[in-house]
Amino acid sequence: MISSYYSDRVIANVINSTFTFSDLSPRFKDVDETYGNIFCPFHENRHSPAARMYWDENRGIWILHCFGECHTNFTTYDYVNLILCKKQNKYKNPLDFLKARLTTEELKSKLKKADKESGIIQETRTDFIKNYINDVSLETMGIIDYIEKLYTA
Repeated sequence: MISSYYSDRVIANVINSTFTFSDLSPRFKDVDETYGNIFCPFHENRHSPAARMYWDENRGIWILHCFGECHTNFTTYDYVNLILCKKQNKYKNPLDFLKARLTTEELKSKLKKADKESGIIQETRTDFIKNYINDVSLETMGIIDYIEKLYTA
């Protein structure tokens, strides 16, 4: 049995790395091949495409950016959570979506891998912050300058 032990971030990583927008809805199969333009599913958008899908090389996932009303980036996790779970009520939550789409073994494996990667990323970020604070504190400056430098980094 797979519990809800896993954080939303881990579940989001599994969804984003496993599913494309085309896997989630047939509406994404008709994307303009040249520009990636599409009607935004997150707001009323019927007259002209207000969004663009693109591959984010740094994160290794598909992104849908709405230039219209939303004016933000969305991932496949956002589509599952906001559209399939909350708007359409097809699934109770994103973990239930994963349980319905993957075998138990696939899901366990992907969740463990994402959980491990999330921990590594968190440790790396924590080490970076510790080193940065140490570097800043070693400089000779007043406390106000020190705090300002910490918050503006």
